[in-house]
Amino acid sequence: MSAAHTRKGTPLLALGAIGVVFGDIGTSPLYALRATLDIAGGVQTAEMHVMGALSLIVWGLLIIIGVKYIALVMRADNGGEGGLLSLLVLASTRDGEPDVKRGRIIFWLALLGAALLYGDGIITPAISVLSAMGGLAPESAATVTAQPHWILVASAFIVLAIFMMQRLGSGVLGWLMGPLMLGWFVLIGVLGAQQIIETPAVLGALSPWHAVELVAHSPLTAFLMLGGIVLCVTGGEALYADMGHFGRRAITLAWWVVVCPSLLLAYFGQGAAILVSSEAAENPFFALAPESFRVPMVVIATIAAIIASQAIISGVFSMTRQLTQQGLLPPMRVVHTSNVEGQIYLPGINLLMAIACILIVLLFGTADRLASAYGLAVTGVMVLTTCLFAVVARRRWKWSWWYLGPLVAVLLSIELTLLASNLLKIPSGGWVPLAVAVFILAIVATWRRGLHLVNRGRLEDGLPLDRFVESLDDRAIERCPGTGVFFGRETGITPVTVRKLLRHMPVLPETLIIVHLHASGVPRVSHQHRLRLESLANGVWKATVRFGYLQKADLPGMMRDAIERGVPADLKTMTYWVRRDQVALATDHHGMARWRVAVFAYLLRNATVLPDLLDLPPRRTVEIGMRAPL
Repeated sequence: MSAAHTRKGTPLLALGAIGVVFGDIGTSPLYALRATLDIAGGVQTAEMHVMGALSLIVWGLLIIIGVKYIALVMRADNGGEGGLLSLLVLASTRDGEPDVKRGRIIFWLALLGAALLYGDGIITPAISVLSAMGGLAPESAATVTAQPHWILVASAFIVLAIFMMQRLGSGVLGWLMGPLMLGWFVLIGVLGAQQIIETPAVLGALSPWHAVELVAHSPLTAFLMLGGIVLCVTGGEALYADMGHFGRRAITLAWWVVVCPSLLLAYFGQGAAILVSSEAAENPFFALAPESFRVPMVVIATIAAIIASQAIISGVFSMTRQLTQQGLLPPMRVVHTSNVEGQIYLPGINLLMAIACILIVLLFGTADRLASAYGLAVTGVMVLTTCLFAVVARRRWKWSWWYLGPLVAVLLSIELTLLASNLLKIPSGGWVPLAVAVFILAIVATWRRGLHLVNRGRLEDGLPLDRFVESLDDRAIERCPGTGVFFGRETGITPVTVRKLLRHMPVLPETLIIVHLHASGVPRVSHQHRLRLESLANGVWKATVRFGYLQKADLPGMMRDAIERGVPADLKTMTYWVRRDQVALATDHHGMARWRVAVFAYLLRNATVLPDLLDLPPRRTVEIGMRAPL
């Protein structure tokens, strides 16, 4: 834990966490209760359904967010960082060493969760904005299947504006997010408290008996309502994913002091309004405030939706960067929007998400219809997180099955029930996150397989590095002044670029630096451990550069450190030799299906090249093209 996460700075960090971490879950009162009661009959909902739904929401928030994420999952940090990738690293190692036997299963479980998060990132801006703008719809429109056209168009433009703002970076408006979301939580809490004062009987829903009564009286209705209840815990994964930025202590403080009380007051206030007037079930959130305050509430809710969208989009950017650094996705252009590590912008991903999100707004039309697509991604990630946490707790922390087993059984029983309820939504919209996840998994599998085939052919005829170094004594190779930096894919194998250069022009620089890049399983690698040098012979040096999955590999900076450690080189005359892979489509090999070869070739053509990823100076970088049959 860094010094920034000390007890002294916890209140300020908690304020920042309110703006970034809790944006998604903070806007769930806009649509969660309404979507739940629509399943039970909307304006014809009985008091039993209202009280049962509120009871389920209360205990869902306390158990899933308070117990699972705050008290348990956030203990599993990897160097202070959280998220599915951290769980993957922790779960796939035993005593610090990779566990090959179970690593593959755990890897695909974590990757499935990451793929579902992409669906979450696409749906969140759409449902948040549609819910906020729905407050402007006429009351008569509450029962139709689509918003008025002007609201639909306005929502699409707001979503477009959200993604256009991403290039500015979260740091530009980040200092406003905390105070604005704090004001949001105070507002919904105060409005909810006013309704509760008028109808205090609604507080009876604090008792789980109302949930039990609902299940006993209408088991099928209660089961279907769980598909809406899950919406109140959306964003729970963000608590864990952003733990490295704010610290567990700050997130815990923000949850129990501000977020949880405000959410409960807001939900109970909506329930109280419905008990007084059943018409409030048409849009219970906006029933909290007087009609004269409707437009300001829409504006405030829209601002909150924008902030919530910013948080989840930034999370998708971070997840994508981690996957690219692990070689699971093609390299992409990353723009650092500030000097703060983690505040990044990915133009390509941003464009794809913007197009998909706008299409979803136009396709579904209302937040109620889109709620069917939302819950499946959330519950899927919850189940996978619980499974990975159980592996970490058992294998790394040595927790006994006597208390880990019942704990995991309770969590999985709740989450699997929620997942089963949301599986019924697949025909009405649940297919969206599944389609996104399948698309992401197909891209990952194709990229990994393509890289394996490309590298396999070159490793088969690879020249061992020690033999190459020895051959420099015997071969008539001209050595010219200067330093050449070559990149090796496999340790102990001579880089293909060196062999290609010798084949066409037998001249080598006086000093050769063979660089091996390694993406470490930890978030950040300390400066003293990022570079390891080894002098071989005949002017050949081997440099191993390690960087964490939240760090950018600044290779010129590493070469500067290498010179300070004794490498006889000059940065001004240093040349970087980089290979540029291309795929030969016309081939008789059968490493992949032809359509997958075409997809891999497209990904390879559009991947960000190594010089851009490593900040190599353009005037001193030479690319050597190589065609590889698949």
